[in-house]
Amino acid sequence: MENLQAEKKEALAAAAEYMEKLIPGMGTLCEELRGSRKEDTDTFQKQCIDGLNWIIEIYNRTSDILNAEKISEGKKALNDNLLELGSAIANHEDGRIADLLEKAVIPFLKELSEEAKEAVK
Repeated sequence: MENLQAEKKEALAAAAEYMEKLIPGMGTLCEELRGSRKEDTDTFQKQCIDGLNWIIEIYNRTSDILNAEKISEGKKALNDNLLELGSAIANHEDGRIADLLEKAVIPFLKELSEEAKEAVK
């Protein structure tokens, strides 16, 4: 059991470190989606979404050692918005994607990042 807890903390530490790059990257993606689109924006978007999926997987597997109560509100809102995000991506709605990232995803990631750092202390 102790080994599992240590592995969860290790996963959270890796996730917190990764979010330090993912969050600003998503901000850059939002800028690109709002008019500064580049040749590789679609590839960059896929990388950001893949990173988000990885972070959510880590969250789901480690939520028992996080202050889940504190971030549960954000998670509920995120779940609803992820469905919208999937639809926006499928329909290539750049502005809507950027809005959802800024209003739901990035705030959730910031909160999760802080909680992850706290949990691994």
